[in-house]
Amino acid sequence: MKDLPVAPERELPPGRHALLKEHLLTEIRQPAADAPARRAATAVLLAPGAPGRRRWLRPAFAGPVVAGTLAVATLATLLHGSGATDDARVGRDGPATFAFAPNAGADQRAGAPQLLARSATGAGRPAAPPIEGGAIRDDQFVYVDSRVAWSTTQDGEPLKIDQLHRSESWHSVDGTRGGLKREEGEEPQRWDEVAPRPGELGYDQSTYYRHLETLPTDTDAMYRWLRKAGTNYGENLNQAMFVLVGDLLFDSLMPADVTAALFRAAARIPGVVVVDEAVDAAGRHGVAIARVDANNHTRDEWIFDRKTGEYRGRRSVLLRDSQGVEAGTVTSTAAVLRRGVVDRAGQRP
Repeated sequence: MKDLPVAPERELPPGRHALLKEHLLTEIRQPAADAPARRAATAVLLAPGAPGRRRWLRPAFAGPVVAGTLAVATLATLLHGSGATDDARVGRDGPATFAFAPNAGADQRAGAPQLLARSATGAGRPAAPPIEGGAIRDDQFVYVDSRVAWSTTQDGEPLKIDQLHRSESWHSVDGTRGGLKREEGEEPQRWDEVAPRPGELGYDQSTYYRHLETLPTDTDAMYRWLRKAGTNYGENLNQAMFVLVGDLLFDSLMPADVTAALFRAAARIPGVVVVDEAVDAAGRHGVAIARVDANNHTRDEWIFDRKTGEYRGRRSVLLRDSQGVEAGTVTSTAAVLRRGVVDRAGQRP
């Protein structure tokens, strides 16, 4: 694979690198000059402590919004090269794993509204996380414990999925206190958080608990909100809405009635399908709600427990062979193991 230059950063506060690892290859759409008004394109950054080793990352609004713009190198050679459509094929047969989805592209079916309706029903009565005093305070932190893996490549070698490892995050409930991210193999990342205010870039994508409490609980109102928020989230509105829902679900704690409305509204997004066999980063087999991003030939998936309909995590799957990367390759995966509310960053429930 051709060696790509390391993307320079501008106005990127210390500690933000960990926030750029939430989702992969879904916004290779516009030049960096458009970044202030839109989600930044996929970036290539050097992985810590590994000379010559690069991670394929995609920025996400997981809590605070990245200040300024992020200058990026788009990965056109991977998915938009001249041979990207010539060698396309369905992913090979074989067992599904956290790193590979067999028959990718031929494993999709209808039924997303029914599955999301079941998940919405379950979301209305989740087990409450342990909260001292029974109410979430502004000075507390939302804790998310997850298992993740990101795609990396050595110079001259094909892209491959990393080893699974633990990632923990602490985000301020009201968005005014310093956050923390701990990921195995990396130094802890701390940052000062300032919650965006209504009307500011990124406010709609914020995952601070106090903001999530303000979202609609009515399905029609939620769908209208997603459409409005999605206009600043990506070029393809339907895909932008889908990615936005996925980002809101993962690295946050969402009120049950808001979650239910979000699932029911997501069922109305055109192009949403079901994938019957999906394996999350914790090795749990489930069923996925998915949507194909035609711009870069990847499929974004939200994975649910097959019996209970509970949200488990998310992954991205490559749907076309390209530049030595096989169709069916999982390019990023993350499973939620535990959520809770704690009194300080670094504390576990």
